[in-house]
Order: sequence, then structure tokens, then C-alpha cells
Amino acid sequence: MAKPTTEQLARINQLARVPLTEEEAYVFPAKLVGDQIIPRRFYRLTPNFLRKMAVQAREGVSLLLDHSWANLGIMTIPLGRTFDSRLQMDGDELALYADHYMKLGQEVGDIKIDQIAEGIDAGTIFDTSIGFTVSSQTCSICGQEYFGGNCPHIRGREYDTKLCTVDINDGDLMENSLVFDGAYPGAGVVGMSNATEQQPIVKWEALSEDTKSLPSGGRVFYSFSGKSGLDGFVIKQEKNNVAETQAEGDDTLTEEQKAALAASQTQTIALTAANSVLGQVRVALGVENDADITSKLATLSAQAADGAVYKTKVTEQACGAGVRALGEAFNTETMKAMLSHLPVSEIEKIGATYEAQAQAALGGGGRHTEGDNPDLPAGAANGTAPTNAQAAGQKTPEQLQTEAKEAARADAIAALKNTGRSNLLKEDK
Repeated sequence: MAKPTTEQLARINQLARVPLTEEEAYVFPAKLVGDQIIPRRFYRLTPNFLRKMAVQAREGVSLLLDHSWANLGIMTIPLGRTFDSRLQMDGDELALYADHYMKLGQEVGDIKIDQIAEGIDAGTIFDTSIGFTVSSQTCSICGQEYFGGNCPHIRGREYDTKLCTVDINDGDLMENSLVFDGAYPGAGVVGMSNATEQQPIVKWEALSEDTKSLPSGGRVFYSFSGKSGLDGFVIKQEKNNVAETQAEGDDTLTEEQKAALAASQTQTIALTAANSVLGQVRVALGVENDADITSKLATLSAQAADGAVYKTKVTEQACGAGVRALGEAFNTETMKAMLSHLPVSEIEKIGATYEAQAQAALGGGGRHTEGDNPDLPAGAANGTAPTNAQAAGQKTPEQLQTEAKEAARADAIAALKNTGRSNLLKEDK
């Protein structure tokens, strides 16, 4: 039977209502899930969701048998609970591990905890599967909500050589179950001396509300949900325990050997972190190999340059229409500054509004003779301003200019609010 360490027992007793002894607590680690694609189902949990799950596993979620909560009529009582977690890189995979505990001597229904523990020790109980809720599922191709939205893609199919998957971005970890065949490859009970535990561990610590606590140059990852709000996490690399013991506690090593071992350990951690970053870059760019990153970045850079040129053109057209609509009342420089913060689609909408108002203010561009009569309009010979037959009964140009200004301003405010930049517009005094 696997007994807890002193540190593990202290963590367990923070959750237990009645403190457990070393003899009562049975502990085992398990790999819960990772950020790889789930075969045949084409789902993928994103790193942000994994970081949130790690926090919830550390707080403690239920250990069940075969997702009993999902089977109506089956009694669901936890056999144990998670009490700690860690994220670590397994090659290119960011994987979530959790430590579980059960109380020996208990019986839950007809199930004896000691028998479950013996099965885990014997290796006959080994697969695990998580149960979780989902609040955000987006398409890996277009980024839209996959279900109930406008996404036209089908998971499992390829589009321009890119596989469509459903990316699960947010939700909550409910439980971990001991099962006979889990869905996620590699998920299950791992040995206390399992080789994967010697990989550099990626620890995520909650970011203090005091932003000054962030180390200089540190990276912060954020996760947002309706349940917990905005949570910030700071990455922290822990030393490998074996290397640390050799470097600091082995008297047989010389100072030079200790320094060389420490330098090697630092280099290993740096390489692991670099590989992790490269893996995230590949996912973000949608490429399979590191060699494709440069060419993909060059393509994106060219597209960005073309987009910047087009945005400048659309902005100039919108401001030109604004001048025609409002005349001297239109502040071109201020409007260009505001439009620079908007996407092209919003600038095009604002430009179309100005153009429509300019046409109205200029009389709609209609002819000023009546029918086929080539004579001058009535009153033209005595200096009276000609009327626009097509604009008869319409408002004066001054009124149209005022309405144009108000409509254009309303469109600009709405567009800036949609992008969270409404503070760039000052209220009229």
C-alpha cells in the first residue's frame, strides 16, 4: 500500500474533516489529461483550460468509479479525492497530473476501499477518465463557437491540409474516475517512481492581486470563466529533485562538479521551456514542423503589410466621405486617429454612412431641370436659387449636415464600444 509522505499527509489533512494518519491514507498519482487531440473524437483541451483544471484538482475533486454520476439510478459516492496537481511537459504535450487519496478500511456501498487499493498496486486497475463541464467550444479553423454558431466546418475533416478540431477553452473539472478504458491516450495511474515524473515540472501559481508581485520579465497566463472570473497564473520551473540532491547534498562531488551539474540542469530546464514555447508557436501558426515556422511568419508578415495598406486606403475613403458630408465641421485628423483602432469592417461601415449622408447633403446628385424641358428652373433668371425637383420636400442642406454629423458620430461610438475603445471619443461640451 502506498503511504503518503509527510508533506502529502499535511495537504490531505487540510481537506479531511477528521485528520488521517499515515496508516489510514492511501495515495496514488495519475495522469488526468493533456493538450493533445483526443483520437476519433477530435476534441482538444487548450492549455488555458488545463491550467484552470490544475487549480481545481489541487483544491480537491472527487474520485469515482466509471463516471457513476452519468448513470441514472446508480448511487454516486466518491471513493477518494484529489489533493495536489502539477502540469509538466511530456515531449510536445502539456499534461496534467494529480495526486489522489483514499481512506483505507472504508466501505462505500458494496465496494471495499482496500480492494480498490490492492487493484491499483497490482496494476489491474490502471485507466482513468475525467468528467468535466464545458462552457466554450470553438472551431480550430475559424475560431467561432462550434455548436450553435455560424461555424461551417466539421470536426475530423481537413481544410487546406489543416485538421478541424473542437478546442475546449473553458469549463470546470468535476471528477476523475477509475475506468477500464479511458479516452485520452496515456491517462491513468502512474507509479510513484514513474519516469515521467523526472521531467521538469511546470508549476503554475496564482497571480497575486498586487500586480507588483510579478517578477521582472515574468509571463502571466489568464483564464476567464463565469464561475471564477479572471484568474492569472505565473509559471515557475521547479528543480529536478534528483539533480538537486546530487548538486547540493552529495559530498563526493567536488565544487567544480557541482557547478557543472547545476549548469547542466539549468540548460535542461531552458531547453525544455524553449521546446514548450516552440510547441505553442506551432499550434498558434497551424504548422507541424519547426522548419515551417519561418515561412509561415513570412507569409503572415506579407499579409499584414497588405492589410495595413488596404486599411489606410479605406480610412482615407471614409474621411473623404466625411468631408463631403460635414464640410469644415469634419475633423479629419481626429477621425483618422479613432479609425486606426477599429477593424477594417467597422471603418467600411462608417465610410458607407458618411457617403450616404454626403449624397443626401449634396441633393442626391439628381438633375435640376424638370422633365425634358431644357429651360432654366423658375426664378433662376432673377437670382433665386434653383430648386432640386428630385429633392422636393426634403430637408435643407444644413439640417442634413447636422443629421449626418450625429449619425456618423453614433456609428463611430458604436464601433469603438464594440472594440472596447469608447474612451477615445470625447463627449461634446
